[in-house]
Amino acid sequence: MRTRSIFGLSAALVIAAACAHQTTESRADMAWALNQTQSEGLKLVYGEARSDNVLVMLSCQPQSGQVEVAVTTSDRASGAVGLASQREGFDLTSPVAPTPIQGVGVVMEMASANTPTLNSFARTGDLDVRTAGRTVSAPAVGADRAMVADFFGQCGQPV
Repeated sequence: MRTRSIFGLSAALVIAAACAHQTTESRADMAWALNQTQSEGLKLVYGEARSDNVLVMLSCQPQSGQVEVAVTTSDRASGAVGLASQREGFDLTSPVAPTPIQGVGVVMEMASANTPTLNSFARTGDLDVRTAGRTVSAPAVGADRAMVADFFGQCGQPV
């Protein structure tokens, strides 16, 4: 199952990785979006609206209790890749997977929907993404916060 999931997510991120921008602040044109298909499950994506510029994607099958975390990064990323929310941190320790886009890679890892960092993000909407030596703020505010809570509720985490 992990192999199929990685290939599906890789395909979704290949184009997204081509445009991934890394800054130290949240960009005004970046927001959260929630998508669901019967074949791929739920995907919560932080990126630029109506584009393939994606920084982080969380995906799950409904009520599975498991979330696949994917972060686009440099294919030569140095330093930790991970997520942080409030005082909780989650490091992605998998190697950077290459993409067909030169210089761009993706790090993917499975996590429990109840991982302290994801739990904190679900409750507060606060999320920072560490990649390629930089930290990007990816907060969920307003309607985005309700979308995040909906995602985790459907993935099997009580919010």
